[in-house]
Amino acid sequence: MILEREDVRLSYFVAGDGAPVTLLHGFTQAGRSWRELIAKMPPGWKWIVPDLRGHGETQVRHEAPCSMDACTQDLIELWDELGVERTHLVGYSMGGRLALHVAARRPERLLSVLTVGAHAGLDEDAREGRRRGDEALAARIEKDGLESFVNYWGSLPLFAGLERRGPSYVAQVRAERLQNHVAGLACSLRGMGAGAMRPVWEQLAQVTVPCTFVAGQLDHGYVASARRLASTAPNGRYEIVPRAGHAVHQERPDAFARVLASHLAMARAVGASASSSTLE
Repeated sequence: MILEREDVRLSYFVAGDGAPVTLLHGFTQAGRSWRELIAKMPPGWKWIVPDLRGHGETQVRHEAPCSMDACTQDLIELWDELGVERTHLVGYSMGGRLALHVAARRPERLLSVLTVGAHAGLDEDAREGRRRGDEALAARIEKDGLESFVNYWGSLPLFAGLERRGPSYVAQVRAERLQNHVAGLACSLRGMGAGAMRPVWEQLAQVTVPCTFVAGQLDHGYVASARRLASTAPNGRYEIVPRAGHAVHQERPDAFARVLASHLAMARAVGASASSSTLE
């Protein structure tokens, strides 16, 4: 399905019925990367799955921004289009950082937050170096083309855990990455890279919905981020998945489905308790 906005044609799909859960993919991915997980989840949830700016079948008009603020507005308008007042929000990596940005900017639209392999922004002394690195990567995509970049990106140690699922799965992930476009990925790096993102750690201290921050046991930097996030959000907790790296939901989908199901059940119970208290 397509949502037409002034500067973007936002591609998305909706699956299932029940309480809404919005899924945000990582860099070089698209909404389709969540289909395996959705198939493993229990019924009773309505999955809202967009292709973020710069990715998949979403089309951004020339010189329109690929930024956290622009993607946040896309989500608000998508939820309004679907009649969704509040939603559970789940994000992986870049999508996890976007989920935290949304939580900081528009907490009233959320029922809960779960992130995978994410942080809430780099400290200022690290941002400039990361910005330069992201710009160099964007220029590399534009110079060498999509296939060369996808080969490089897939070879990073960050994604080594995917190899445990075998060569056919690795080939599937690579094929999905190749369905993106040079201009889109370069735009995303420049506008939504970790260097471009303004940190939202302080704002998360005001986000009171249930939050779960997930990291793979082998993804050491993000284990530290998950713990820091859990200590920052008032109703935060962290979950470390054994024998998993950065892409927990793809490396160990059954284990991650259990984590997500537990989080959603917990968030639902908290919401029901809050509603009951309001009525008393």
